[in-house]
Amino acid sequence: MTRQVLAIALEDIYAPGKAVGGQGATIATLANPLIANVLIISGITAFLVIIFAGFAYISASGDKTKTEQAQNMLNYGILGLLVVVAAFVITRIIGAVIGFKFF
Repeated sequence: MTRQVLAIALEDIYAPGKAVGGQGATIATLANPLIANVLIISGITAFLVIIFAGFAYISASGDKTKTEQAQNMLNYGILGLLVVVAAFVITRIIGAVIGFKFF
């Protein structure tokens, strides 16, 4: 016996036969998957940069240039993660003000 965990039908998310044009088409149906996927990919990338910076810092073994490179990479990874979180919050605020239902 198999169990489906968090299984969502793709038709419920992207609705290929619905809202393609005409009265049912909205900007939100186009923007929702696009914004969600960009934010997810950006967040994962920033997180992986932070993890990679940690490994680079550990493996620098006291070399000053490698340590500085790892610290810069860590700073940029954290900055990227903050930008992704800010973008998420901004899209939620704009969605609430305009009336779009993002995500």
